[in-house]
Amino acid sequence: MSILETAMQPETLDKAWNLLKTEHTPWSVTVDREQLQRNLMRYLLQCREAVLSGRYQPQPLRQFTMAKPDGKQRVISAQYLQDKLVQRALLIVLEPNAEAIFHHDSYAYRRGRSVQMALSKARERIRIGQDWLVDADISKFFDNIPLTPLQKKLKAFVKDSDALALIEKWLKQGAHSSSLFGTSRGISQGSILSPLFCNVYMNEFDQALADAHIPFVRFADDFLLFANDEATAHKALAFAGKKLTQMGLELHPTKTQVVRSSRKVIFLGEPLPQR
Repeated sequence: MSILETAMQPETLDKAWNLLKTEHTPWSVTVDREQLQRNLMRYLLQCREAVLSGRYQPQPLRQFTMAKPDGKQRVISAQYLQDKLVQRALLIVLEPNAEAIFHHDSYAYRRGRSVQMALSKARERIRIGQDWLVDADISKFFDNIPLTPLQKKLKAFVKDSDALALIEKWLKQGAHSSSLFGTSRGISQGSILSPLFCNVYMNEFDQALADAHIPFVRFADDFLLFANDEATAHKALAFAGKKLTQMGLELHPTKTQVVRSSRKVIFLGEPLPQR
């Protein structure tokens, strides 16, 4: 049975629906929640049939702005419930496969992992003497992921042409280009599958750090690299910057620094210890 067929099995759809049924999001552009509740099974079966027959078309994204801590506005793209259901069902199927390949020092968007676990690992490394840090942030992470390399990674990961065809429809919704012939970049921050896509894309970076024997803790676009001395930390920063450039990403120039661990260094909202 293919990935898409497994995602559309009644038991998988039932799990997905149970995770979404309390949301007040409309089912689609033309169907509100009241209409959905009156004919729930009919709409669910129509959705399933459209997906399995290849006729499924994503609903347009609903966009709104949210204030960032620095006062700037972030555009968030929200999905209708129909797309959320299909993506949640796919996530249920894909997540175990992803866990088998992800690095253990990547903590964001993963079941059974948390900010506190990432902080605990960081403090543990500092405690054993790896207290020189590269405190880093990837600039406009979701907006800058290049679409073509991401699609290649997803093709190797998903291995189901029908599921990939559907995923590519969603990816194209969130992508943008700075010019007519520019690179298509960006994934929707409000999409259920986007966090998984981010980790699939960044797994290459995680493995490169591990292969170079650079200790790290990564939580989405925020990460720490650990070293025993300042010179090694600067080398780690150079390595990470070069690797991210190769992947079409870049470090945030004002949010990336080499620093010795202290309570002045804030990671994931909490101060780090001074050894």
